[in-house]
Amino acid sequence: MDEIVEFLQSVPSLSAVPREQLEWLVRESEIIEREPGIWSRPGDSFDYLLVILEGRLEAHVVQNGQRKPQMSTEPGALTGLIPFSRMRSSPVFTESIGKTRMLGLHKSKFHELIAHNYELTEVMVHAMVDRARLFTTNHFQNEKLMALGKLSAGVAHELNNPAAAVKRSAEDLKDVIGTFDSSLRAAAELDISEQEIEALTKILEKPLEFGTSKLPLLERKRLEDALSDWLEENSIASDCSEVFLGAGITIGDLDAIKKALSSSSFLSFLNWLAMRLQTEKAVSEIGTSAKRISELVQSVKSYTRMDQAQAMQAVDINEGIRNTLTMLEHKSRRQSIAIHDDLSNDLPLINGFPGELNQVWTNLIDNALDAMKDGGELTVKTSSLQDQIVFQVIDSGPGIAPENLERIFDPFFTTKDVGEGTGVGLDLVQKVVKSHRGTIEVISRPGHTEFSVSFPRMTGQTPERERVKG
Repeated sequence: MDEIVEFLQSVPSLSAVPREQLEWLVRESEIIEREPGIWSRPGDSFDYLLVILEGRLEAHVVQNGQRKPQMSTEPGALTGLIPFSRMRSSPVFTESIGKTRMLGLHKSKFHELIAHNYELTEVMVHAMVDRARLFTTNHFQNEKLMALGKLSAGVAHELNNPAAAVKRSAEDLKDVIGTFDSSLRAAAELDISEQEIEALTKILEKPLEFGTSKLPLLERKRLEDALSDWLEENSIASDCSEVFLGAGITIGDLDAIKKALSSSSFLSFLNWLAMRLQTEKAVSEIGTSAKRISELVQSVKSYTRMDQAQAMQAVDINEGIRNTLTMLEHKSRRQSIAIHDDLSNDLPLINGFPGELNQVWTNLIDNALDAMKDGGELTVKTSSLQDQIVFQVIDSGPGIAPENLERIFDPFFTTKDVGEGTGVGLDLVQKVVKSHRGTIEVISRPGHTEFSVSFPRMTGQTPERERVKG
């Protein structure tokens, strides 16, 4: 015993503890030894306060298949179950680096420890606070990095689609331009009377809309096959069917064109029309894709608040919610989740930090998407209720088990699989909501989970130039 007591007295954090209290600790504890390797996993319960005598322990988590160190405990460190700590189960993997020897005080002795060993208890409370601070810092950092990774992957995918469309349309446009010489020669050879021109003008006056991709797949295939058959019957390349269909040209329109033109002019004119429509389609797709890229960049800029000071200000929460939905759009499509956007018009402002509020929208919406891995429906709502602004996220997932419902806001508690969550997302949400003088409530049953966040609305009038979207 004396040897262990003397060792404890040499530990800086325990040096001021009276010797008789250290003797009590050694007398009431047992020696625990562990061979090298993992001996504690996430979810394992704590039963002992541990003081490392020899060796070293390392704590780590596994996220996305990667090991991420959290903390390391050297000889003299206090770990395990510490009095007054809310951490009842391990949030990490614990591994012995080399053979480890520890002093273990069972939790059944905690009452006596607290009642008769004030200085020793004080040291343990400090150790608990230090550990909580370290774990919280690491977990919040990991949570933000995980969220950033998810958003980055989604944004990269969203940007890739319109960028690929621009590239494809530019190549199509280049091919069409390459046929201009032959197209011009064919157009010059057309012999069209004024009466034929007048008839064609009426046919082609209808607005061209490159939007048939919205048609059901089977309906689009049926129309395209019908156009291909008509073109083949009239000795025209059937690959023109897609561009005619995309522009809204029907078989009836083609019949009218054929009727309006002489047989010698019909073929040349239709080939010229196909090239013209292909050009318009390529230009339209380039414009639409460029607009989509611009919108995505603006959403990212607004979401990250790159152009605004991080200070409390008047916030229109609808804009931040829309930006968040844009960031997570790829994920919702990948999981076949239908999103219903029910954001109230002319929503009053709240006073807040836009960057922090974006974390609220992101965590709640992302958690709802995670709950519906096999598809479902997500409703995002905002509304004004008396002096409160209300934000709601409702999902059709399996719901939260009753035994977990009261714990979901606890630090480090998570119902996700190991490596998929850190257990600090909802804790962060709750802290942000409270710092904005708001409240958060949750109700859950199978098929319906609803998070409702309320913030006090701003009082008085806010000049338009001070209105911030967040």
